[in-house]
Amino acid sequence: MTVSLNAKKWLCILTVMFNLMPALVMAERAKLTHIHFEPTENGVRVSFSLTQPTVYHILELANPNRLAIDFDQAQLATQMHDLGWGIGLVTGMRSGWPTPGVLRIVLDLNAQAGYRVMSNPRDSRFEMLIFAARIKNAGKVIRPTPIPTKAVAVSDMHPIIVVIDAGHGGKDPGAIGRMGTKEKDVVLAISLRLADLINHQTNMRAVLTRKGDYFVPLRNRLNLARKGKADLFVAIHADSYFNKHSSGASIYALSQRGATSEAARWLAKRDNYSELGGVDLSELGDKSYLLRSVLIDLAQTATITDSLRLGTAMLDSLDRLTRLHYSRVEQAPFVVLKSPDIPSVLVETGFISNSTEEQRLRSSQYQDKIAQALFNGIRLYLKKYASIGV
Repeated sequence: MTVSLNAKKWLCILTVMFNLMPALVMAERAKLTHIHFEPTENGVRVSFSLTQPTVYHILELANPNRLAIDFDQAQLATQMHDLGWGIGLVTGMRSGWPTPGVLRIVLDLNAQAGYRVMSNPRDSRFEMLIFAARIKNAGKVIRPTPIPTKAVAVSDMHPIIVVIDAGHGGKDPGAIGRMGTKEKDVVLAISLRLADLINHQTNMRAVLTRKGDYFVPLRNRLNLARKGKADLFVAIHADSYFNKHSSGASIYALSQRGATSEAARWLAKRDNYSELGGVDLSELGDKSYLLRSVLIDLAQTATITDSLRLGTAMLDSLDRLTRLHYSRVEQAPFVVLKSPDIPSVLVETGFISNSTEEQRLRSSQYQDKIAQALFNGIRLYLKKYASIGV
């Protein structure tokens, strides 16, 4: 059988990738080497020491009460019976593997409890406070704010950075409604309100790509997100369409087509894009195009998944306030969504070309409600997937 040159080329590439993947998998696998329990004034602090940062998720379970902490791409490298875990609220501990590659640590509790994560998702040491929950007559669990010890004071915490990108600005007014409402003004007002809500949280901080009526090029907005070490990126816009009856809010994440074009850009500009997700690509032992391509593809796949999760949480929150134009998160190749390692969404708050929605978007009270809905969605995403205990 005759094999074409292109077929031979791809066979060679696939062979190299096949040989690389075991090394990549091993490089990504974190080891949980130690778990430490320490009593606090109103609960217990649990510290997990890993050989490298990894993604974690926390599940609250009842009947019986317990917390499950899932570490992605991790393995247990210590003896459970040597950890001395019988302390305070925690009465037992065990490990398991709910899905391949995911290490689960289950903490058995003797009462209903709240928790707060005290470390940054990028740290290899993961700390959480577990504290007793107070029960009201209605049965609602009230999660008191724990009193951190000096070692984990609020000022020492690494806040979650949310970059808020108010669309358009300056010479670019964006869409303009029948009453003369400019998109750039509406989205800036909402962005400032959202930033204020975020900045009132002790473990979150907002960074605005623009704070006034001036123009910021699209690529500069991305650069500001990277410079600000963003954990999340939220672009805010107001839609417009020739059909004046079109209405409703919508949210977009990056499409795979947009991801592919951005990967090519990263691969072409080695000097300008040397760091990916906290990993310095210039320090890799293997600096080949193929390895960089594989790493970027892995990062983009995970980021798009998280972007869709973030968008879904925000869309669910908006659904309680306004009509949705699309009932699910849509995907498109928007430039501002193209950071390969920062979960990013673009929010269309409504149609400024629809006279009814234009009137609502002009209202400061409605702008407050939109900002609150977006903030609630961000909190829901962080609590469900990032596990920072907000």
